Amino acid sequence: MSIADHTDQLHSQAEIAALAGVSRATITQWRRAPGFPPPQRGGESDLFHRAGVLAWLDERPVPGRLLQGDPEGTTFGARARAALAGKPQTVSDAPETVEPDTRSDPRDADRVRELMGQLCERVRGAGSRVDYVNLLASLHFLRRFKGAHWNDVVSMSRTGEGSDGAAALLQHIAGGLDEQLRRRGMRPAMRQSLVRIEPRSYNDLRHVVHLVGELGHRAFDLMLDEYELLAGLDSGEFFTPRAVADLMVRIAGENTVSEAPLSVYDPYARGGELLAAATTWSAEQGVAPQRMEICGITHGRDTAPLATMNLTLHGARPRVLVSSDRSPWNTATAFSGKRFDLVLSNPPFNMSDSTGEPRNEGNWPYGPPPLGNDNLAYVQHVLSALEEGGTAAVIMPNKAGNSANKAEKGIRRAVVERGAMKAVVALPDRLFSHTSVPVSVWFLVHPSQACDDILFLDARQVGIPNRGKRTLRDEDVQAVVDAYRYSGGNRDGMGQSLLVPTTVVDRQTVQERDWSLSPMDHIDTHEPRRGAAEAAHAEVLHELEQRKREVREADLAAGVALERLEHEEGQDGPVEWERVVLSSLCGARTTTGGIQAGPSYSLLKKHMATVGGVPLVYPQNLREGRIEKLADDRRVAERAARSLDRFRLRPGDIVCVRTGAMGPPALVRDVGADWLMSTNVIRLRVEERHRDRVHPGYLAAYLGRPESVAWVRDRASATGAPSISAAALGNQPVLLPPYREQQRVVAVLDALDAQAVAHSRLAEAVAATRTTVVERRMFSDLDQAARPETGRRS
Repeated sequence: MSIADHTDQLHSQAEIAALAGVSRATITQWRRAPGFPPPQRGGESDLFHRAGVLAWLDERPVPGRLLQGDPEGTTFGARARAALAGKPQTVSDAPETVEPDTRSDPRDADRVRELMGQLCERVRGAGSRVDYVNLLASLHFLRRFKGAHWNDVVSMSRTGEGSDGAAALLQHIAGGLDEQLRRRGMRPAMRQSLVRIEPRSYNDLRHVVHLVGELGHRAFDLMLDEYELLAGLDSGEFFTPRAVADLMVRIAGENTVSEAPLSVYDPYARGGELLAAATTWSAEQGVAPQRMEICGITHGRDTAPLATMNLTLHGARPRVLVSSDRSPWNTATAFSGKRFDLVLSNPPFNMSDSTGEPRNEGNWPYGPPPLGNDNLAYVQHVLSALEEGGTAAVIMPNKAGNSANKAEKGIRRAVVERGAMKAVVALPDRLFSHTSVPVSVWFLVHPSQACDDILFLDARQVGIPNRGKRTLRDEDVQAVVDAYRYSGGNRDGMGQSLLVPTTVVDRQTVQERDWSLSPMDHIDTHEPRRGAAEAAHAEVLHELEQRKREVREADLAAGVALERLEHEEGQDGPVEWERVVLSSLCGARTTTGGIQAGPSYSLLKKHMATVGGVPLVYPQNLREGRIEKLADDRRVAERAARSLDRFRLRPGDIVCVRTGAMGPPALVRDVGADWLMSTNVIRLRVEERHRDRVHPGYLAAYLGRPESVAWVRDRASATGAPSISAAALGNQPVLLPPYREQQRVVAVLDALDAQAVAHSRLAEAVAATRTTVVERRMFSDLDQAARPETGRRS
């Protein structure tokens, strides 16, 4: 292995002794000497980074009595390097690389879904779901190298049996993965995770090995998604969405002096997603990942192995160091003092409005940041790590761009005045797991490339809602990159992108706006523009015509339904009505039916999530007989929701108010399906054996009658705060016509509901048209006023 290689293996004391040509006892003595590198704990033994050990040994000449044919003056470091150059298999064993493959197999999602279904529960046993994902990641990693170890795994999976065979196979998988990690300078970590797994049967474990063997090369990304979901990572550990990473790398790439960076650094590497995106982008520019120096510091000991595996599977030879100190500017590492072509980071946010004084310690060329807030400390660390001609992209909370703190304002001023700020892109909120903090990406350059102007982009409107979060699609990323490319050369003010408004601002303007680096302080998205007004008017006219057609169709369908009901009335003879109570239809609380109150507040409180997860249905979600999404829908973390399945809603369920202002219930349709009940609602679910006796749509309509709602209010008002129990609600009387008659009624009600929705949407379209008419006419008047008079006679 070349000493210039970017990897930094870990070695045991025995291996260091073999390299230096001394006894293990000598290594024990050396460890007590000043400056000897600290160990990384690896299972039962301590491991040491090769680079640090070699540097320490370089300072120690070999005594004459220990020379073994070495020239006089030889250091132990030189002897160790000579041993490495000879590549003895016991110590060098250079880590192999894989060719990156950016292709995705569309079947991978289904395979991973199968792996994370019942197989997960049957195989993990006493282990956690996170342990199980570690097993999948380890298998996938070993399989990508297709070496002897993977062949042994496949062979053992086919021939083994029983609990002893499962334990032996898991030990073999963990041993192979830990050895791969050690060769890449990462502390072995899988044995302690995989030893907790206890499969119910060997066949289940065999099937897992088989399914992983069929996964495509990009399946590791899906496993990282599962890990983040199940591990419940906090704000300091959660991963950066791949689309955000791609956006950062592609725009930063526009600023690089060279065609592609040869060295990349992330001082807060999380799961390695930013470094992986840089590796992929550079490969697309023609730079082989093996040529790149990929360096990162990660702070999650559990996620660090995943970061190394992730980068290795992208074809890189990464150096990922684990540090418990979240202040890389205060920590001496192998990267201290190095300079990089590209620096990327998503550091932990400090959202407090620090009023503290500037810190005294440290070297801060742009000004000392305030005590208790590291946002701009990270910005300065990133700038200090840039090579001349280098560029950086850092995710910052929007508050960092316009905070009133004197120290932070001074740092922003210094960054702008020295020309290090290239651009700022405001992103949508709810992009990240477990936080809805709105953020921006700051694009920085080495001061040698000083920028006189700053480009601001407002991309807060891109992306689509996705399970409580906001997701950027490929076309969204492309829209932002295109806006950057276009506006970067535009010095005439606002850019023309309708989706991503932009503007170029000079230093004087930034100063006038109190050194704000917030795009919202420079881009007036509410200021009308002719292009936007014309496009908006054309769009709403199209929408208006579509809504008119929908209303005509809904009016016709409702009329036909009413006529049919009138025509069919009495054809089947007199209708015989049946008087029952709710509890006879819904019965006891079972998996197939029942009257189920929502979970207790104490049970939900500890599992609440700000973004992501499963939505909760509250009384305010019950509107017009349906469940409606609200802007502030509260949620339960996905990992906890799986243990609350008995409170999950299905299509056909009826949700009633349990506590609070009593109103009509709502029927669960598409919206609301798979959501969870909140504490303040009750679910009615018709028992399976009564499905041909009562139609859920009819029952929901009957319970929504003013008389039925009044019945509930009378019982609820008997308590201090309006509230009704499941038992009391079960006594509510219901009149049932024959099922065929219920179907007829429901068909008409559905048609009338569709008619009401169509008219409501038409009213919204008319209001939107009215607004765009005003804006479009205003621009016409402004143009007329600004047009010079021509041909006027004196």
